[in-house]
Amino acid sequence: MDTILLNNNIEMPMLGIGTKGLNDPDICEQVVLYSLKEGYRLIDSAPLYHNENAIGLALSETDIPREDIFITSKVIPTSYHKSLALKSIEKTLNRLRIDQLDLLLLQSPLIEGWKNAWKMMEKAVDMHLVRSIGVCNFYFDDQIDELCSMANIAPVVDQVECHPFFQQHRLRKKLIMENIRLEAWYPLGHGTSFLINNTILMDIATKHHTTICQVILKWHIQVGNIIIPRSSNPYHIQRNFHLGNFSLDPEDMKKIASLDMGCNFYRVPKAIQKLQYLVVR
Repeated sequence: MDTILLNNNIEMPMLGIGTKGLNDPDICEQVVLYSLKEGYRLIDSAPLYHNENAIGLALSETDIPREDIFITSKVIPTSYHKSLALKSIEKTLNRLRIDQLDLLLLQSPLIEGWKNAWKMMEKAVDMHLVRSIGVCNFYFDDQIDELCSMANIAPVVDQVECHPFFQQHRLRKKLIMENIRLEAWYPLGHGTSFLINNTILMDIATKHHTTICQVILKWHIQVGNIIIPRSSNPYHIQRNFHLGNFSLDPEDMKKIASLDMGCNFYRVPKAIQKLQYLVVR
């Protein structure tokens, strides 16, 4: 399994299972168990997904040692107030049935109070409740600068939308400067046919006797992105993890680079995002 070294010298798997949208507890539990059986060792979760209890049940049922599984969760905006952030982290640990998170992410910079939450996340590291901390959805240089200027513990990851149509070249350059790793949600573009049926990707997949999805995931790995594709389909879970022995050559990478058009698929207006963040508990 490919891993990547974070700036705190902790190794993180580069490919994991995303759990957003796995709202049915039984399905979520089975997805996590099947994923672990197939070899996944990175699980991405959040209180916002309302499935941490199911993930915790799966973790309690697997024979895989806890130290071999890398578990991520998040602090959501309704818990940004410093009196709530630590309580939120403790509730997440209880739901997941673990003593320590491997990575805790700040959900969004859109809501006031995120700096307070970051300080509580740093405290959680000091309390050994969390090993690493990072952020989600920090897309702009000034956001990264503001975070890094006030952080006593450097963020290790920025989890953002990223795929061949939205390659995040500018952001990646900034993150490299700050030694922060990019983690991609929507790594397959939310499964949008516009991307999945692209003829350039299809030609590359045919060349390597593989699928377009595997080409996209391999591209992420080769450019250094951490990825968390989500599926409840056992076949897709298996194929997303077992990418095969092929490598994309420089010509393949050049062709995929040409697909970047700054096209994001998550297009909920910021005002609506803020409202969603504030009403979800």
